[in-house]
Amino acid sequence: MATEYTPHILGFLCNWCCYTAADSAGVGRYQYPPNLRVIRIMCTGRLDPSFPLEGLAGGADGIFVGGCHPGECHYQDGNYHALISASLVHEILKRIGIARERFLIDWASAAEGPNFVRIITAFTKQVTELGPLGKTEGKNQAELLRQLTEAAEAARGRKIRTGLINASRQMMKTKDFSRNTIATLVQDKCVKALDTWHEEAVTP
Repeated sequence: MATEYTPHILGFLCNWCCYTAADSAGVGRYQYPPNLRVIRIMCTGRLDPSFPLEGLAGGADGIFVGGCHPGECHYQDGNYHALISASLVHEILKRIGIARERFLIDWASAAEGPNFVRIITAFTKQVTELGPLGKTEGKNQAELLRQLTEAAEAARGRKIRTGLINASRQMMKTKDFSRNTIATLVQDKCVKALDTWHEEAVTP
């Protein structure tokens, strides 16, 4: 008899909002899938873009990042900078050939336990439908994990970090926090470094 597949999901939750929302959901006895394993961080702005990539390389099928609603960050603008990091992760996943739906950044305030439950339930369903990492993508598991490890190392590199800093500065200057605009900024500021990494570390 085949065992039902249950995805492994790693979550990075903001201490002040989303982690508290998860805690309140538990206290309120709301039911949601038990697949999520949580790492508490003080702010989503402290999320290094290498962390989600390392999480996938370490066996997770999906990565969730949860923080305060934009404009309500405990550290003023940390979650806006988190969108920059998240956009880089999505760009790298696209270049590797991993479904972008395996990585999600979303918001839930401390008082929004039911909203947290809704987000995690929907994300778990989405990752379950994708199946184990590499299955939907049609990728060799060993090669895929190698590429993710290489990608995490590249995300820690000086050139990509410099591009992210410049993208963040431009975002704060224009005050345009739409995800499409942020994605364009990251592509523009990091494209050379990403092209070099992709050519040297990913392409066979």
